[in-house]
Amino acid sequence: MTYSRFHVLMTSSAKSSKVSSEHSAITREFNALVSENPADAERRVAEILHFDKNISIVLYGAGSLGRSVLKRLRKTGIEPAAFVDDTAEKQHQEIDGLIVLTPSEAALRFANVLFVVTILNPALNFLEAKKRLQLQTNAPVVSFLTMAWKCANEFLPYLQFELPQSLLTKVPEIRRGFHLWSDDESRRQFVGHLRFRLFLNYESLPRNSGDDYFPPELVPRLPGNTVFIDCGAYDGDTLRHFLQHQQEKFQSIYAFEPDVRNYERLRSFVGSLGPAGERVHTFNAGVGARRERLRFDAAGNMGSSFSSAGASEVEVLPLDEVVAVDGAPVFLKFDVEGAEWEALEGCQRLLKQSRPLIAISIYHRPDDLWALPLHLDSLDLGYRFFLRTQGEDGMDVICYAIPEH
Repeated sequence: MTYSRFHVLMTSSAKSSKVSSEHSAITREFNALVSENPADAERRVAEILHFDKNISIVLYGAGSLGRSVLKRLRKTGIEPAAFVDDTAEKQHQEIDGLIVLTPSEAALRFANVLFVVTILNPALNFLEAKKRLQLQTNAPVVSFLTMAWKCANEFLPYLQFELPQSLLTKVPEIRRGFHLWSDDESRRQFVGHLRFRLFLNYESLPRNSGDDYFPPELVPRLPGNTVFIDCGAYDGDTLRHFLQHQQEKFQSIYAFEPDVRNYERLRSFVGSLGPAGERVHTFNAGVGARRERLRFDAAGNMGSSFSSAGASEVEVLPLDEVVAVDGAPVFLKFDVEGAEWEALEGCQRLLKQSRPLIAISIYHRPDDLWALPLHLDSLDLGYRFFLRTQGEDGMDVICYAIPEH
């Protein structure tokens, strides 16, 4: 054995030992995390926040989430004192019966104040919002999720959030999900999201990767004849990144967006692409298990979603009836605000015939973090599974299902 070969083998062995040690440490952390008794978690939640009737609750963020939190709090008999907001146009206006102040004005006006951050925005995460408020006031600051735990009957489940004691009843399936991931980074992020959901520990959340569906360690530049299917295309934001990633080399793109205002922006972007735009097929529709029309809440932003209380109706299409790939490699992206299960049901033939690379959101429902990857694994199509986070505050959590070959 030459020195160089011996050195390589020793280096490989040391690296393997380090990976094994890291894997063991993550596994121990996971096991400790899910070993809490649901009854103990329930007692812990009951003690999370105590405030007297003289406290003034001020909601930081007078947008759609702030208004929703206000409405839910009122149903429990809690009347906040004011909104605070950094948007100058909102300040000193009245929204849903509450005055909108600056943070410093609220701190001066109310002697005993609790700030509740009612913002879910990648541009301002909770920890940054808390820091911003604490530069202007010494008052305590909590997340709206703390209030959701306190008033669970009106708030939960909400997106992926539920009470910790409810999450802990699902440990056997969560264990299966933990062991599905193919690398330590995925397992580490999985544990971080679980810790956040169990303890509202924002520091445990993975950092925002900023990769927008194309993490370089998972998604290399794809073949020039790739078909990209964008379900939840919004205004074309992911299409922009796909075109940059591929240097505009692709066979065709299918883009689905049900919100009319978002779709208009999507069409405008596609129209600006010149000849490449002729290979982009856009649909003002959602994706689902079958052709139908469903009620839709068209917010004109990333929050648009299917809802029985929606003011409009949109067409829903199954991918198997719309997309033709003819043996070409496929990259399939789903971010459809909770309709991921139905969308998968509508593309069974596509999955089996093409075995596409899949990037699917797993944060819209409480069980999606583990249940959607386990469902894809049950199809027995030879996938490896990876988890990456490209958002803030537990949002934009993506499962990558990557074919073995």
